[in-house]
Amino acid sequence: MRVLLELELEGLPPTVNGMYRSMKGGQRYKVGECRSYQERVSGLMRRRWEQNEPYLGQAELKIEYRTKDRRRWDIDNRVKALQDCLISSGVLKDDCQIDSLQVRRLHSDATSTYLRLSEYESNST
Repeated sequence: MRVLLELELEGLPPTVNGMYRSMKGGQRYKVGECRSYQERVSGLMRRRWEQNEPYLGQAELKIEYRTKDRRRWDIDNRVKALQDCLISSGVLKDDCQIDSLQVRRLHSDATSTYLRLSEYESNST
């Protein structure tokens, strides 16, 4: 399995619950803090991506949240922000290319997010 992109990011991505707000009339918008996070992370991904074009095959995404915080929170609520960054950086064309997703939380001395995107190898025939 070929690794396409590997990153260690400071902190944690925003949660889906914190990414959007609604205006009167029901129109939704992405909050500034989330936009800033995604611009920063997309820039890092773009600099690490050595291709001129997005990867078009199926992919496997592994995410590890490393945190000293022992509060309870849903690990899946932070995935969407990272998937959006993979698209906006030009690494992937669409997040539907992710056929395998592994997300886990580890206790650590420092808070960070590890991300590895690889080519997906299906075991089915």
